[in-house]
Amino acid sequence: MPVPGAYEPELEFSDPSAVRETALFSFNPLVWLYFMLSFLIVPYPIYQIVAKRYNWETNNKTLARHWSDVMLGLSYGTILFVFGNYTRAYSWITVVAFYPSLFGYALIAELPFTKTSLPNIKNWPFGMWAVFLTAVAIILAFAAFHIYWAATLALPFVIYYVCSLLIPIFLMVVSLTLIKENNENYIRTKIHNFRVSRLASKKPSKKNDEEQQQEAEESSSVAPVTQQESAVPELHNPYTRKLSLHLHHWQIFYMLAFFTRFTHPVSQVGSGIVLACYMEGICAYGYDQLLND
Repeated sequence: MPVPGAYEPELEFSDPSAVRETALFSFNPLVWLYFMLSFLIVPYPIYQIVAKRYNWETNNKTLARHWSDVMLGLSYGTILFVFGNYTRAYSWITVVAFYPSLFGYALIAELPFTKTSLPNIKNWPFGMWAVFLTAVAIILAFAAFHIYWAATLALPFVIYYVCSLLIPIFLMVVSLTLIKENNENYIRTKIHNFRVSRLASKKPSKKNDEEQQQEAEESSSVAPVTQQESAVPELHNPYTRKLSLHLHHWQIFYMLAFFTRFTHPVSQVGSGIVLACYMEGICAYGYDQLLND
């Protein structure tokens, strides 16, 4: 059995100074602890105190809901830390950018014209559109920089980096498919219609004259039941509630936080901003669902 060298880590934790920017995942327990303290454990209670002091809009959470949100925060945060390569990307710049962004986003959310949600987009006032379009422009500017920076790194990193956008797209498509299936019985209807058309396309078996005459005599004494009706059960809809899609801002910015994974100061500032917007949603409202019934 090989013996570890004098400086070889036995537990195989990632060394923050040795992890490359192109690493798809990494983990160091000490940096993970700093990450959780900076972006969850410390800001969560501070936000609750400040929000209550200034009467900001929040969900009325029970102690159990607070505990649930913190546990989910640890789970979601660990996934982000590992696959966002924050062992390498975590820095004081991200922390400094985080706290002003956290409370700045909260103040913007308290403006009268921003007290609305994405599903109500058709009724947005002009002020909400101005804030939304400004945010989209900032996100696109950061996205352009990050794709450019990823392209300067060794191949094939930029391919993985850009193609990873397919993951949230896939999850959104699955969500929309579930809504269509639940609300319209879509997939079950397609399967049912396929079975009916398949049975209808089958040719009847050839029978001699005696068998046809015997079946005719028997059918005259009982109610006619077609082969299709006996073979294909009646279409059943097991869904009793309608589903709707509600995309929350915590979900959008949590996804973006996987892409602000570089050591460049612009990326670290962007990381602080998206982590702050994500955590504002969690502190104020919790982990609300994407699909609602």
